Amino acid sequence: MIDKENNVISLTDPDGNRRDYKVIMTFETEENDNLYVVYTDDVIDEDGFIKTYAGIYQNNDGKEVLLPVLKDEEWALIEKLLAKIDTEKED
Repeated sequence: MIDKENNVISLTDPDGNRRDYKVIMTFETEENDNLYVVYTDDVIDEDGFIKTYAGIYQNNDGKEVLLPVLKDEEWALIEKLLAKIDTEKED
């Protein structure tokens, strides 16, 4: 599912179509040992921003799954890290 060498994540939608997305970043937290994946399809939204998605990656006995991020504090951390990346690009 995640090709770390090429920074790509391949996901299958409910209709069985497989799509590749560009991985922006991955990170783990010590609090819950989750591996978060932040990715994009480079589509621009109506406000002119690149659409960005995030999920929690798990590999359970060889079965790879991407779970949704549901907690507000997890989203806050993701947004903080994305803002840091954006600021570093400007420097």
